[in-house]
Amino acid sequence: MALAVAARRAGNSGRVFVVHAYELPPDFLGSPNFERLLAERQDHGRALLAAIHLAGSDKLLDTEYETELIGGPPAEVIADVARVRAADEIVVGARGLGRIRALLGSVSHELLHIADRPVLVIPAAAVEAKQHRAGA
Repeated sequence: MALAVAARRAGNSGRVFVVHAYELPPDFLGSPNFERLLAERQDHGRALLAAIHLAGSDKLLDTEYETELIGGPPAEVIADVARVRAADEIVVGARGLGRIRALLGSVSHELLHIADRPVLVIPAAAVEAKQHRAGA
């Protein structure tokens, strides 16, 4: 949903940077375990990014986009990519997991505090409502 919104906002003349950030495994795991976990997280991220063009909305297909797979704290990575790529805004989904951040996901919540540009958060409830309307 956030990707479709970003593509719609960018339009045919804009560009969308799709970022998948993953937490790096802790160093104390040691080389074999660290490398295995790192490879698993990278493989998962690559699979998600590769699936975008297969399951992407028609609007995304009309918009120029690039994908980036980067290890590090997700909110920091997304904010850094937006800054480096001179993005006009950040569009991010919120799953709303956890009691403290019932309305916003932890990444979207942190982005609201650290980003140096506008952040548009697409809450999970909006996705569910749209799916409900589409099914009705």
